[in-house]
Amino acid sequence: MRKLIYFLYTWMIVPGVLLLLQALRPLLSGKLREMIEDKNKAFYKIKKTHGEEELAAARPLWIHAASGEIEYARPVIREFKKNHPEIPVMVTYSSPSAKKILEGLHDVDLWAALPWDIDGSLRAFIHKWNPRALLFSRTDVWPTLAAVAKSEGLPSLLFSATFADNSSRLKGATRYLTAHSLDQLSQIHCVSDEDRVNLARLQLQTTVAVTGDTRFDQVFHRLENPKELKNSLMPKPEDFVFIAGSTWPEDEEFLIPAIEKLKNKNIKVILAPHEIGATHLDQLKTQISKAGMKYLLYSEAETWPDGEVLIIDRIGILAELYTWADMAFIGGSFKKQVHSVMEALAAGLPVMVGPQHRNNREALFYQKKNYSAGMIVQVVHNSNDIAVLVERMRKQMPQIPQIKEEIRLEIGRNKNSTHRILTALEQLLGN
Repeated sequence: MRKLIYFLYTWMIVPGVLLLLQALRPLLSGKLREMIEDKNKAFYKIKKTHGEEELAAARPLWIHAASGEIEYARPVIREFKKNHPEIPVMVTYSSPSAKKILEGLHDVDLWAALPWDIDGSLRAFIHKWNPRALLFSRTDVWPTLAAVAKSEGLPSLLFSATFADNSSRLKGATRYLTAHSLDQLSQIHCVSDEDRVNLARLQLQTTVAVTGDTRFDQVFHRLENPKELKNSLMPKPEDFVFIAGSTWPEDEEFLIPAIEKLKNKNIKVILAPHEIGATHLDQLKTQISKAGMKYLLYSEAETWPDGEVLIIDRIGILAELYTWADMAFIGGSFKKQVHSVMEALAAGLPVMVGPQHRNNREALFYQKKNYSAGMIVQVVHNSNDIAVLVERMRKQMPQIPQIKEEIRLEIGRNKNSTHRILTALEQLLGN
């Protein structure tokens, strides 16, 4: 059945989808059209200090990350380059949104659009760049790519892999294509034992190991190498600070009334919206004013008076802001899917999420874990739930340093996945 499904994928599904996309390309716009055009023209970009022949001769390490999965690859890239500065790193992507991220990664020597999942295109790509190994970050193991890599003798490894009970990759006809693809790999490295158990349903022949989640290493690296914040706004040690991070209007519909309930409770509030365009910020200002509260913008403020909501109108500093806080709400969880809870947890914060959080394994896992006074992650369903939990935590002010330390130690158990992945890679390469 695996071979039949792969045959249909190779000779019917891929050609059919490709023809449809090419026909519709003139009518499309945005990232989808950009993706098609990048693949059509075999887009790639090399650092100015390198040449094509030089890179190919050095045999780069190839990492594929769809887009956001680059966050899992960051620590692997960084530590690999520390150990092997002479070896180039090549990253391919599926979504064009990855290009902006890759532009800022100084350890990446070449980035390129992943070719169409067609045998000839992929072999030509491998022959052109002559990589020494292929690593897949988190997901996005393309069936033909995995098969071609194996036939070309290219060692391949999937890391930080997760397979939930309800994953579509493990159900229906898709499970046969998943099984065929994964069995082409040299090794699979899962996040947890639960992932390994779920993956066992596919009856793979490939080596499967549990090595953890490299994203935690990236989060801790960020906390150890923080961006600079405005010292003049830093809360005093005696302040209790509640932060709502990566929020959307659907979250703010519940957050603003909750903050209103807390406005006379001696609580400082940081609101960090996911989108900081003028329209959204104006909407937030109006909501806060209608609730009878004052606000100030991070970019304009020089002091942070008590009772005023601090709105973060700058991107890229949320991880650092979590270190100012004592409790967090993570946005997206009243919208469609919650954003990452890792940064807040690594900062030692008890975390709240709304009902839409089942996309996030850490949000689910840490509901089952406690610190001395309660669950590390708690689910809220309305404004009152938020207000009650924040007020409850504020009343535990004397215990907060201990609570943060307990949570940091618990989350710290997830460190060093990157080291385990690189050790496995070295063994795979025979080093």
